[in-house]
Amino acid sequence: MFDVQRTAVKQSQQLFKQGLATQRTVDMMALTGLKGQESLQRQQLELAQAATHGYVNTTAALFPSDEPSDAHRTIDETFAQLKSTHAEFYDAIEQELERDVDSATEFSSEFVEALDEQTEQLLEMSHSIEDQTVENVSELSGQLHEQLEQTQQLQDELEDQLERQTGDVADLLERQAEQVEQFQQQLEEQAEEVTQQLRSQQPEAQTKIDTDAEHTLESIEGIDAETREQLSDAGIATIDDLVRADAESVSEAAEVSTSDAEEWIQQAEA
Repeated sequence: MFDVQRTAVKQSQQLFKQGLATQRTVDMMALTGLKGQESLQRQQLELAQAATHGYVNTTAALFPSDEPSDAHRTIDETFAQLKSTHAEFYDAIEQELERDVDSATEFSSEFVEALDEQTEQLLEMSHSIEDQTVENVSELSGQLHEQLEQTQQLQDELEDQLERQTGDVADLLERQAEQVEQFQQQLEEQAEEVTQQLRSQQPEAQTKIDTDAEHTLESIEGIDAETREQLSDAGIATIDDLVRADAESVSEAAEVSTSDAEEWIQQAEA
């Protein structure tokens, strides 16, 4: 971009020189066209001044500083000098062209020399701004790279911390699972102890019931030893069990009719 801008300035300079050369030829051919050529050259100066201001504004947008205002002031002063020289140049041509064309050519050379000098200053300023812009872009790039490295380092640290926390949670869950398993095992052992205690106490209760004549089924008429064993297998071992049972259950357990089962229940209730 800087190269394109400098090329545009140089092309404007060349066009200006070509215009001056053409003007000198026209002056030598006819003095009547002098005023028109002076106006044209004046417009070219205005356009060159506006283009130079635009170039400086574009450059300043890339790297803001106090230099652009100084550059604008320098440009205005330079072009004011050029315009003054230009006006003097055409006044001198108008007054002296008929008597001394060589003096007009010398004055034109001075104008071209001043134009070359000011153009060179603009190009040097362009190089200076370009170098400073590139330097700042490089510095910014380094800062961005450093920030990226810091961000990557922070991300790695967060991943390590998350991995450690995940391992701690896994260990905690494993310990809790072991505790639950131990607690379940204790419950099973306690349940087994209770079951064994109940089993050890059951024969004594059964013996007590069997030896208690008031509660056994021996007092029920029609129930022999085989039938008592069948009823006992069905959970009907005492008078109270028979009272709580229904006729169908008793009939099915003892393999007797329902009427017989009902009669046994009535005897138990009596």
